[in-house]
Amino acid sequence: MNIRDELLEMLTDYTDGRITDVQPDDVFTSDLGLNSFELFDLICMVEEKYNISIPDRLLPTLVTVKDFVLYLEENVN
Repeated sequence: MNIRDELLEMLTDYTDGRITDVQPDDVFTSDLGLNSFELFDLICMVEEKYNISIPDRLLPTLVTVKDFVLYLEENVN
């Protein structure tokens, strides 16, 4: 399974099936309907799953699904 699919699986599980499909340009807040707490929670889940720490200064740049996937592809072993 690739990172995009794993992220979609986490989103689907986290939102109890509310989110079942994502597009690369989907914005987590406006398109997928996550509030800031849910987004922070998702980031924590991703950090735990991949055993990484995403620097706070980079969080504002992870706006779309594509942004998040590219970051993970570059930083996950």
